[in-house]
Amino acid sequence: MPLKRNIFIYYVANFLAVSAQALPHAILTPLLLAKGLSLAQIMWVQAIYSMAVLLAEYPSGVLADLMRRKFLFIGSKLVLLLSFSLVWLCEGFFWMLVAWGLYGLASALDSGTIDASLTNAIKTQKANLSKFIATGRQLSFLGMVVGSVLGSFLYVRYGASMYVVALLLLGLCIAVVGLGFIEREGLAHSKSLALLKRHVQEGFMELRHKPQLKNLMICSLVLQVFFQTHFQLWQAYFLAQNIDSAHLFYFYVGFQILGVLVHFIPVHTAQGQKLWWLLGLLPVLIGLLSPLPLVYILLYAVVVGVFTWVGYYVDYHFSLGVSAEKISSLISLKSSVSRLASVGVLALSSVELALMPVGYVVVGHFAIALLGVVWGLRFVQEP
Repeated sequence: MPLKRNIFIYYVANFLAVSAQALPHAILTPLLLAKGLSLAQIMWVQAIYSMAVLLAEYPSGVLADLMRRKFLFIGSKLVLLLSFSLVWLCEGFFWMLVAWGLYGLASALDSGTIDASLTNAIKTQKANLSKFIATGRQLSFLGMVVGSVLGSFLYVRYGASMYVVALLLLGLCIAVVGLGFIEREGLAHSKSLALLKRHVQEGFMELRHKPQLKNLMICSLVLQVFFQTHFQLWQAYFLAQNIDSAHLFYFYVGFQILGVLVHFIPVHTAQGQKLWWLLGLLPVLIGLLSPLPLVYILLYAVVVGVFTWVGYYVDYHFSLGVSAEKISSLISLKSSVSRLASVGVLALSSVELALMPVGYVVVGHFAIALLGVVWGLRFVQEP
């Protein structure tokens, strides 16, 4: 496999796809309101997306281990093209449910495709896996910045027609991978139900015989306590701290830039058993309740940076430890477990927010995530 060429193709395609998906990030609520949805219906649309990903992600990962990952990647982008076309051309609650259901299916199909092929090739050739993962994540953060900025600009002028740009970016992404990515991994020729069943059983056996993978999967689950709280409540938190809503966009861009920067910190040299120093963040979390903007903004950025780096650490070691034959299915299983945890976090948050201020919910969840991650990393051994 021409590894360097394929890695470059993947970076370009990933940047194009993430930029297309990020176009509506900063204006999603106004867009859906303009499509005739109420706030309650918008929550249902988001729920359909999460359920579609949850139900389809692990089966799609199993398929990715048994068929050409390049074709599955292209298929996921074609489904995404259909989803974006419906958002652009259709109105009303029903069609938005269909569009976001297809969006969730596309996200599930994309899990563990050409990125898994590259991970296998890098491990086989003993190349720098941490650099590959870090650069890919950095480009994703940059794509989110570019897409959200471009989307905010286009929506003001063209409304939902901005999705034409998303369709063009996805078309370019498909062309880049279809014409440029070369896949030569050996595959099982039979696609029988018996083969699928055996593949699933062998995947769970690998988890049973590799406690390292189980520990990392638990860490990934616990990390969702932080990430879902951050993703869903950061705006509400800063609004409660009297930050003007007009300034929230700058925080969004700042978080993406921070995500790029923390991936320059080496991860392959860190030892999980020695990350107990993360407990030093516990008193920092109390500072998030400070009324001083300079204090709580700086401390919130520190917490986001640390957890983003820990997520990178967990992903790197999981990719390093999983076998080439089961990489797609087990990466998808890890994502499914994490998504299930995220649904639980969202349900718990809805109850907590009815009982206490958002700042206390944020600090409480961050503390739970920190303690859980430090405990889980104690059992992670270096290869």
